[in-house]
Amino acid sequence: MSNQKKVISGEKATTGAWVLHHDQKLTAVRSSDFGNISLAGRAGRLLSVMSKEDEWDINNDRLTELARVNGIEKFALPGLLDELRKAGLIDRGKDGVSVLGVTQASLLGHTADLFEVQQPEKLERAVIDLAERASQSPVARSDCEEEISDTHKLSRAERDDLFSLSEQIGFVDFENGKLDRLYFNGSLFSRENAEKAKSVLEGLNSEEQKLLLEADNLLSRMGCAPAETLKKLLGPILWSKLHQIAYFEVSVVANEQGATEFVMKPASLAKFVPGGLADMLDDAKALASSLTYGIVKSSHVRGAIRDPEVLIKVFINRGYVEGWAEALREDYKLLERRGVVTVTSSSRGHRLTLNKPEVAEMARELILKGDATQAAVHVAASHSAAQFYGPKHTRQAERLKDIPEAKSGAARALSVLRKTR
Repeated sequence: MSNQKKVISGEKATTGAWVLHHDQKLTAVRSSDFGNISLAGRAGRLLSVMSKEDEWDINNDRLTELARVNGIEKFALPGLLDELRKAGLIDRGKDGVSVLGVTQASLLGHTADLFEVQQPEKLERAVIDLAERASQSPVARSDCEEEISDTHKLSRAERDDLFSLSEQIGFVDFENGKLDRLYFNGSLFSRENAEKAKSVLEGLNSEEQKLLLEADNLLSRMGCAPAETLKKLLGPILWSKLHQIAYFEVSVVANEQGATEFVMKPASLAKFVPGGLADMLDDAKALASSLTYGIVKSSHVRGAIRDPEVLIKVFINRGYVEGWAEALREDYKLLERRGVVTVTSSSRGHRLTLNKPEVAEMARELILKGDATQAAVHVAASHSAAQFYGPKHTRQAERLKDIPEAKSGAARALSVLRKTR
């Protein structure tokens, strides 16, 4: 039996995030299965877009356009709005809708509730379970199939559907291991390192596991920490093992003081986000590293950040920070080249202007809460399938990959149809 952790029941944010993730994957294929995930995911995506509007009241024309640019077809809009109305999240009128106090912070919980009210099938719960396990560590089919099957009371046909459909749709990434199929989250573990990552993580001795837990706890508090701190905690041998499998993300802040490395966990940003947003996630990591440098490394003279929460709030809400601190001019050069910020100088000092607020939102969550997965999911929820998969996906919309119907579902459908004759 596997020693993998189960998806903890009651963690609505995790369920909601996976529903949104899996719905995005379903937009790239033609599949007759997972209808409850699709409905809840699209309703959650629509709710996310509406909750970002400046006004709570949204007229019909704007609502239709918001849905269109976010990959929601016009014919699907009335049904999704009705689901949101029944959930008490919006009011519908003749001229439009009113959003009833929904915030981005509550989005994932609402998405999970929308999923639950549909009375999801066992297979739908199981694909979320598999995705969560594959995000903790690459897992072999033989190490998890019995436990997942028992947890969700899957038949043999449903168990086979779980793995075959998850592979074909892309709910998880997979690789042929030496003895078995290996499943993993490709946003956290690279394909070429998946089997090595499984071997390394399962081969840690008790002392190494203890040190890794301490490192994880440190990053859960800080989000972004100096690499020298992690290297000192873990020691050179364990650091090397983990670094080789990309267990940590390493970013570099280069300024007049030299180059300083900072460490984050990939799961703190990318766990639920498709690969199409990789550049935006890289921007968030770079901004978090530069801000962390100001918090833990900068002297008062060059511009130490004494109250990160206040500074980042001003940076996002006002759109810029300014002053004579040399850090404003020196610590954000990479971000300036990537178009995330603009640095200018005048008689009033140096000004750091924010060009991508969504990047700063993720960096803020990472620094202040130690985890930015929810902020990253909110960004992902506001991007259409075409934005994830690129122009090629749009041109090939008429040639979407056809996914065979689940064998268990086909048998059940035949049984129902025959009984009604």
